[in-house]
Amino acid sequence: MQWRGFLIGSSSLSTIVFFLFASPYLTTRNAVRWATLGAVLLLGSGVAYLYAHGVLSMLAVRLVNGVAVYLLSAACMTMMVSRIPPERSGQAFSLYSVALLLPYSIVPAVCDVVVPHLPSVAYGYRDMSLLLLPGLVLIYIISRRQQEAEGPAKPAARISLGDMYRNAASPPIAMVLVLNTIYIVTFSSLFFMAKGLFQSHGYSDVGSYFSIQMCCMILIRAFGNHLFDKVRKVQLICFSFAMSTVSFFLAAQADGLAGLYGSSLAMGIGMGVGSPALYALMFGISAPRFKAIDSNLMMLSLQIGNFLGPLLGTWVMHRAGYGGFLLADAGASLLGVGLCFVLTSRFVDPAGLSKKA
Repeated sequence: MQWRGFLIGSSSLSTIVFFLFASPYLTTRNAVRWATLGAVLLLGSGVAYLYAHGVLSMLAVRLVNGVAVYLLSAACMTMMVSRIPPERSGQAFSLYSVALLLPYSIVPAVCDVVVPHLPSVAYGYRDMSLLLLPGLVLIYIISRRQQEAEGPAKPAARISLGDMYRNAASPPIAMVLVLNTIYIVTFSSLFFMAKGLFQSHGYSDVGSYFSIQMCCMILIRAFGNHLFDKVRKVQLICFSFAMSTVSFFLAAQADGLAGLYGSSLAMGIGMGVGSPALYALMFGISAPRFKAIDSNLMMLSLQIGNFLGPLLGTWVMHRAGYGGFLLADAGASLLGVGLCFVLTSRFVDPAGLSKKA
């Protein structure tokens, strides 16, 4: 059990390493090839869970899984960013983030129903990985259409690791990456600790929490799609962190399902605007040659958040209980609100923000 948090986070750790050292070498010319390899590796690692019975074997599967996540997600992001019209970046990342976070609501609810009827949870991992088979077909279709639309690929200007790091260290880029990391740390820690939180209140249906949150998020993005390109991105991000603060505070004070579901609703409202605004802001402030790389650095910060969230959440919970853990997440969200004001006043031109980002 003492290895549980590390094994869960090790997949993100593997993904982080590849984002840090391989990102400049992934381009629109090779994205389809790497996306295909990533999907195949994810299929293989899904099956491999059936045979991983020790710490080392499970660690190996998780590390391969992390490499596959990098290859597939970074390749898809690279292909998508190359086709986003600047004036519709908010809408584009709204749709993308729905696809990115949808499993967080669907998987817990499905697992609550299906896993008790399986010999072990490993069979659930195997069966879920089979959903990638239609994905391989889609990658093939995308490849054919890309070749027909663009013809022979032209060499792109090379970007070195040093170029990537210098660009990432510029204040506005670094600030947005930090904001995205905080945003994901708080959510992933809650996602990891939610089952224990519900059990501490005497409830077992944790999947319903994330189903409510995700439904609320999807409704906001479906009916407020144009919002993300009309309202200043930093204002939307600040609102998102404020709603997250409310959500964690409600969960900390909850003594029944009503309070927990109120927390879920507040979380869904905040996440409905947060992630699209963060990605669209990064897209808007990035130099043209760095747009794909900076968008993948946002994916890197997401993986860092997924790695740190379970570790920090477990550490805080063991020392302060579930109430202290939730208040710590509320404090981190308040920090995000403060950083939004710093970003607006110091690094991003407030007057030009609505046009640029």
